[in-house]
Amino acid sequence: MARILVIDDERTYHQLIAKALDGLDYQIHFAEDGISGIARARTIKPDLIITDVMMPDINGYEVTHQLRRDAQFVATPILVLTAQAGLQDKLRAFEVGADDYLNKPFEPAELAARVAALVRRSEMVPTTTIAKDSSQLARTIVVHSLRGGTGCSTLAVNLGLSLSNLWGSTILLDLTMTAGQVALMLNENLRRTWADVSRYKEGEADAVSLKSVISLHESGLSFIAAPTFPVEGETLRGETLSAVTNMLKEQYQYIVADLPHDFSEAAISALDLADIILLVSAPDMASVRATAAALDTYQKLGYPTERIKPLLNAVFPRSSLSKEKIEAAMGMEFVATIPHVPDTILEAINLGRPLVLDKPKEPISALLEDFAFFLSKKEHKKTKPENPTETWNRVYKRYQNRKK
Repeated sequence: MARILVIDDERTYHQLIAKALDGLDYQIHFAEDGISGIARARTIKPDLIITDVMMPDINGYEVTHQLRRDAQFVATPILVLTAQAGLQDKLRAFEVGADDYLNKPFEPAELAARVAALVRRSEMVPTTTIAKDSSQLARTIVVHSLRGGTGCSTLAVNLGLSLSNLWGSTILLDLTMTAGQVALMLNENLRRTWADVSRYKEGEADAVSLKSVISLHESGLSFIAAPTFPVEGETLRGETLSAVTNMLKEQYQYIVADLPHDFSEAAISALDLADIILLVSAPDMASVRATAAALDTYQKLGYPTERIKPLLNAVFPRSSLSKEKIEAAMGMEFVATIPHVPDTILEAINLGRPLVLDKPKEPISALLEDFAFFLSKKEHKKTKPENPTETWNRVYKRYQNRKK
């Protein structure tokens, strides 16, 4: 039974919240001001905290801020419930560490749904790190290109979702610190970002503190978003990123990372740890030159050729550069070619509805799901899951049809 702590100086809202959650599997505790609420939290160690903003001693923002500074509450979901409805109020709630925000007066059904979602998300995010041998660690797939506009973020998001839908236990990392778009493409608010990780020095972050910066999409895909402002990502050091990625390798089956279009400290740290480097190219001369430069740099950095998987994304309707000409120039063959479907992809980005979720029957979605299966671990590809997902069933059916 989940324990919920409600911090609110109005007893009327104690009763309204209790009534909204009546009949559900929750044990509800109450506090009437911020100071006693923090003390109560330390006593009962709740699974979820609901706090009002306007209170007589310290307000709900300060309550949230103080709780987040306490190690035992760094990952406890916090819902800010307040009569203040302005955008700045909502942003401030997220800035101090709140997970969700709901205006007073509220609809009982909406409060119950948000509470259930927060409790469920808290339970789904891994909380412990169990030592594993190398075969049990996450397969890390990074998506990279030295030229922007080649569709790296779209590819990373849809591959992450496809792997999650196939096997579960997948996390997506947005490492494009200057203009990351993963949260936008998933239609998610920026509640936690890499900026929250950057305050940890090497060796300071642990599984509990890391959990507080991991967000969870409704599909079940975990992700860490890039910060809103580039300056917030400048403090993230390569050694911290490496330490975090190594911890994530022990918690997940798959890690997909969307890299910046450069060889920055963050990019190299991720490339060093990658099992597969998806090098994305487009059918234009500038992109081909950038791809050749990336391949040359990979060689100088000592990355094995078998880890590098070139991929061609047809971002133009027509091109004088054929796939065969580009392959000859690079001296490598593409493992896959993404067709030109601009309207479908643009709609998915604008609406925050990734293709493999919103339009799973589209040919482009089928290609992305099949490609995710191709990149999966050997042991996963060889064995039928105990409880196959719809995605797995679609991939298997297409495989069987191709064999006929």
